[in-house]
Amino acid sequence: MTGEIALIGNPNCGKSTLFNRLTGLRQSVSNLPGTTVEKKIGTWQGQNQQYGIVDLPGIYSLYAESEDEQVVTKSLLGEDGKPVPGKILFVLDASNLRRNLLLFSQVAELQIPMLVLLTMGDSATKKGIAIDSEALSQKLGVPVLNINPRTGFGLTEIEPALNTARNAHFVIFPVDCRTKLLQHLQTGKPKGIAAETLSRYTAIAAIIDVCTRKIPSKKQLLRGKLDSLFTHKYAGYLIFLLVMLTIFQGVFTLAEYPMGWIENGFAWLTEFTGNNLPKNGFSQMITEGLIPGLAGVVGFVPQIAILFFFIGLLEDSGYMVRTSFITDRVMRRIGLNGRSVIPLISGFACAIPSIMATRSIKHKGERLATMFVIPLMSCSARLPVYTLLVSLAIPASSGFGPFNTRSLVMTAAYFAGILAAVLLAMFFKRSNQKNGQSEFVLELPAYQWPRLTNVLMQMGHKCMSFIGSAGKIIVVISLILWWLSSHGPGNRMQEARNIVSIEKSATSISVKDKELEASYAGHMGKFIEPAIKPLGFDWKTGIAIITSFAAREVFAGTMATLFRGDPDNPESIREIMKEKKNPETGAPLYGVGYALSLMVFYAFALQCMSTLAIMKRETGSWKWPTIQFFLFLAMAWVGSFVVYNLVQ
Repeated sequence: MTGEIALIGNPNCGKSTLFNRLTGLRQSVSNLPGTTVEKKIGTWQGQNQQYGIVDLPGIYSLYAESEDEQVVTKSLLGEDGKPVPGKILFVLDASNLRRNLLLFSQVAELQIPMLVLLTMGDSATKKGIAIDSEALSQKLGVPVLNINPRTGFGLTEIEPALNTARNAHFVIFPVDCRTKLLQHLQTGKPKGIAAETLSRYTAIAAIIDVCTRKIPSKKQLLRGKLDSLFTHKYAGYLIFLLVMLTIFQGVFTLAEYPMGWIENGFAWLTEFTGNNLPKNGFSQMITEGLIPGLAGVVGFVPQIAILFFFIGLLEDSGYMVRTSFITDRVMRRIGLNGRSVIPLISGFACAIPSIMATRSIKHKGERLATMFVIPLMSCSARLPVYTLLVSLAIPASSGFGPFNTRSLVMTAAYFAGILAAVLLAMFFKRSNQKNGQSEFVLELPAYQWPRLTNVLMQMGHKCMSFIGSAGKIIVVISLILWWLSSHGPGNRMQEARNIVSIEKSATSISVKDKELEASYAGHMGKFIEPAIKPLGFDWKTGIAIITSFAAREVFAGTMATLFRGDPDNPESIREIMKEKKNPETGAPLYGVGYALSLMVFYAFALQCMSTLAIMKRETGSWKWPTIQFFLFLAMAWVGSFVVYNLVQ
């Protein structure tokens, strides 16, 4: 027993518009049994008779998980308690033949008489695609009719053509199709579907080659030329490198003035509060704890804003997807899935959502490898650390062509993390060779002029996110650190003041320095100093390393708090650090060796407790976060040791 005519097709193919055209007001909506999914049922008054017609939900494949998609499969198999459709009007989007024919190939194997209605012809023409509908009809084995549901073109020809509807002879897996679909509905997707889908696409590609021809427009010709350049196996990487260099050049040159204004503003605020507030513990907390903490947040907003402005331009223009495409070649060679590319690139913004984004990677080993190496991508939290260190010790001299030394050093820091991630991924590949690799399909979007409104909104969102989330942590830790650096065990602080008062000749040692050394914070730094001294770090840097485990951005705020200086003569943190000398050699305490060593440390070390927490949640245990933390710490120590001793 057979039922009404079923309208089937992909989402957004014009199916519902056609249904409304055919039925007019002669339609109703009802929930399918046992679901909340609606199906539209209507009456189509033809020239010769009346037809019952049902508009089933748009789907991409009969092997699917969602409620909508399962409803279609049940309807076609008669598993919904109603008769199998008597005939099918298959709505085929002419501008997306490859994707639409995948569903057609599955429906065809159920051997229900079909008529194909070819829609979206105008969109296909804009894409430069011309379709031979007669050749397509011969290949599929069913009649094909060109229509336009929006204008009504070709609709009067549907009824006569419906009488010629027949079973398709484009059948790839004729024997077990119904069995596998029933198994899918009962127990989930059966094995071998991925290989089956690839076989279907191979057969579809042969049909498309015969039935279509390309008529490229000027825009498509331009896109082809741009793609041949941006995705070139050699030039593509060089262009990507130049783009990164340009971005970091812009981060320094464009942010220089607003950074200076912000530093001067906070210097004035420190001086104003120091001169006008009563001299007590509360005013000290404001001038030496809160204001430096706020400066450590706001002072780096210009760099972050400029960085995300450029990234927004790249994403909105379509270039960022091209970088995914060219890096996919590398991903394959080192054993990662193509789906790893997007989370890895997203890791340059933040590791936490990037690790969560790996859920799209079905291969367990590839997903674990991707999650493991994501923290090596230099996230935006490292940017305040890098910019502070580079501006502290690296001269703004010419480096290579239009790119100065600072932008080259910044780019090198980012690529150091990428190189480490590649090496670790290759190690994972060796340990997972037996498990193979999964598939990856990437569609390159059209190029477009970036929408400035969207880019600015994204930039503003990122900046506010930094101020709102990281800023709270930085300010709180700055206040805690102020207390730890202003108080010490027993009477150590008073003893420090007495020593400086007695040793009048020791003019290079200030009261502030001695008090800090005697404080709780000083004891923390002194405790880990033996482990970090070979890297060129002193105990003050040790304090910043400890506190920045809450968030890497805290490093800058911590150093601002530790080097608060004299409130009556405030200076920027960089100027204060530049003046510090090694008491043994008289050389700058925080010179080039120190800066490069610390940049390497932060490029590798997993200084982010939130990342460890999300790794634990995604892997289900503390095993991998623990391995990750200590392995990255060892890499950071060795890398810093090598760099410091080479530079020194």
